[in-house]
Amino acid sequence: MTDEQTVDLGELLERFVNRISHRQGKTLSVLTDESVTLQQVLLLRRVEQSGKSTPSEIAERMHMSMPAVSQMIDRLFLLGLLMRSESQVDRRRKDVVVTAKGHRLLQLIRKARASEYAAGVASLPLRLRSELAKLLRRTLAALPEEHESATPTASQKNAREAAKAS
Repeated sequence: MTDEQTVDLGELLERFVNRISHRQGKTLSVLTDESVTLQQVLLLRRVEQSGKSTPSEIAERMHMSMPAVSQMIDRLFLLGLLMRSESQVDRRRKDVVVTAKGHRLLQLIRKARASEYAAGVASLPLRLRSELAKLLRRTLAALPEEHESATPTASQKNAREAAKAS
């Protein structure tokens, strides 16, 4: 596949998702009801994917400044969606993990999005929806899991290298 074809595929996927998502406003309603922004939800998902992270790892992974990440972590902590604790490895570091309430919110958002996507393709003929479902299953099976595809941060890479060296 050429670069041009890859860009075309990317544009088709973007148009498809835009056409079928947020038609009912369910996801946006959940965000509003829970007083969280999309960026805060993305941060929450990143922490959920990694299991536990430090603020600097989150900032690096999300390509954001430390002050912006710290502010979001503070807000999510106040909402009871994240928990901070002293690192057992280095007391100067703070580890951040998603709370049970945070996991419930992310699940609620996933369900709202899935419902909106299903509604977005409901007008397609049954045969086309079945073909789309089969193709999506095959495609997902060929892709790495979300937690596997998360780009390791420089500190995670350094830790791996140090572990290999010892």
